[in-house]
Amino acid sequence: MKGVVVCPQPRAAEVGAEILEKGGNAFDAALATAFSQMVNDPFMCGLGGMGTLHYFHAATGTSGMIDFYNRAGSKVRPDMWEKDCKGRTPISGYSLFDDFRSEIGYTAVMTPGTPAGLGLFHAKLGSMPWADLIAPAIAQANEGILVTPNLASVWSGYAQPGIPDGLTRIRKTAECARVYLHPEGRLFKVGDVMRLPDYARTLERLAKGGWREFHQGALGDEIARDLQANGAFVTREDLADYQPEESAPLVGSYRGYEVRSNPPPGSGATLIEMLQILEHFDLSALDHGSARHIDLVARAMGAAHVDRNAYLGDPRFADVPTDMLISKKRAAYWADRIKSGQYAGGQEEAPPGCTTHVCVMDAEGNAVSMTHTLGTAAGVVTPGLGFNYNNSMKLFDPVPNKKNSMAPGKARTTGMVPTMLLKDGKPVLLAGAPGGSVIISATLQSILNVVDFGMSPVEAVTVPRIHCEGLGIHTEATVPRSVIKELRALGHTVHQSAHSFEPSMSRAHVISTIGGRMRGGADPRGGAGVVYAR
Repeated sequence: MKGVVVCPQPRAAEVGAEILEKGGNAFDAALATAFSQMVNDPFMCGLGGMGTLHYFHAATGTSGMIDFYNRAGSKVRPDMWEKDCKGRTPISGYSLFDDFRSEIGYTAVMTPGTPAGLGLFHAKLGSMPWADLIAPAIAQANEGILVTPNLASVWSGYAQPGIPDGLTRIRKTAECARVYLHPEGRLFKVGDVMRLPDYARTLERLAKGGWREFHQGALGDEIARDLQANGAFVTREDLADYQPEESAPLVGSYRGYEVRSNPPPGSGATLIEMLQILEHFDLSALDHGSARHIDLVARAMGAAHVDRNAYLGDPRFADVPTDMLISKKRAAYWADRIKSGQYAGGQEEAPPGCTTHVCVMDAEGNAVSMTHTLGTAAGVVTPGLGFNYNNSMKLFDPVPNKKNSMAPGKARTTGMVPTMLLKDGKPVLLAGAPGGSVIISATLQSILNVVDFGMSPVEAVTVPRIHCEGLGIHTEATVPRSVIKELRALGHTVHQSAHSFEPSMSRAHVISTIGGRMRGGADPRGGAGVVYAR
């Protein structure tokens, strides 16, 4: 077997597998898959977005992070929206304004980082030509993509109090409506074919000119003129000066495995903290899905989220005590509180946004776990370019002098956690997920399901799941009522979904070689795509 590719989009997974079959490595496959994801899920990810990429290079035995987060434009001011903010959404923590300024339109856009991040990754580790890795996405955009239930649900899933629905989002700019509404003026339906020739031409320009064409070339000039003419906070200099960041992953441990995940403003520290809290409890002695199992996992989630809410921020702008968060001492503190019944939960919670993920591992042991996103998309398309921009401004705190307050050049916090577990210096488990802070809980449970309960990757991402940030436990319909009753008797508030596969639980993706065989699992909560390259 040449490798495994897992991601939510079946056609994108196929692209990655074809690259492996042609002799490309895991890094090539991840890049080609990512570009195809942009076309097949154009409101989940794209050239106007951001991401975080975790790689392991088998030849050198080294791993690293490439973070390409959106950064606030230089025209942003910390107090510019403070007086107009109407609060934050109760189920997502998004800032609320009467005119939706942080959610849709040009004022919601932050400096994109995806082209620069993927360009750096290719220069560092790619083995195939850049243009060859973008070519499949160009072909798909020209041929047209089949609208999947996952893609259609993006537009219908936006509806919640204070947030514009999908149709309002798409109609925010005339160009977005022209590109992303059906010619009949309606939303595309499942099974419709959506053609994206403008996106294809933009990708062709990127393939020919390299990633700098987007940030520093003629394409960047077009983007900057459009943003400036329509009141965005991002300048031409912001776009040209953008630089992705390279760093070592954070390192923790769990049950004899080394755990590596992403640094702040990503949430790898939160995931490591959860695992190290749970290491104090023998989960394997419990029945999976039992009240005691859910109780312990929920309390560990909630405890780590207390620290996330208190400490997580952009290290360029805030003092983030990462060493403390991933320390065994901090995990023991929370474990002791859980054992004694003192832990009472946190005060905030934030469900998912629109994001995507890809994991790839090849036969040589090269590995990639990458999460990339548009937030929930601003409904902004530059005329003739075809792609959406991010709406990351909505996740800043409009009140100044807080860890996640807005400031020029600042990245907002994110729940993304592309993670690897290693044994004897080699990755044996890759995991990650899309979907806001629910990413953390989905990734956590996938790891627990493999390590503590001996599940296959498919089982690990399929069994009933929970989410907790401290205020209550969210469960799927498949959690038995008898277990719900026991959890409530233990003092938990429980919110049970009507869905067996609750979409907001995030779509976890896993590749594992534990047991000696490379296997992948793609979450059925989305348009599951998993491909083995033979």
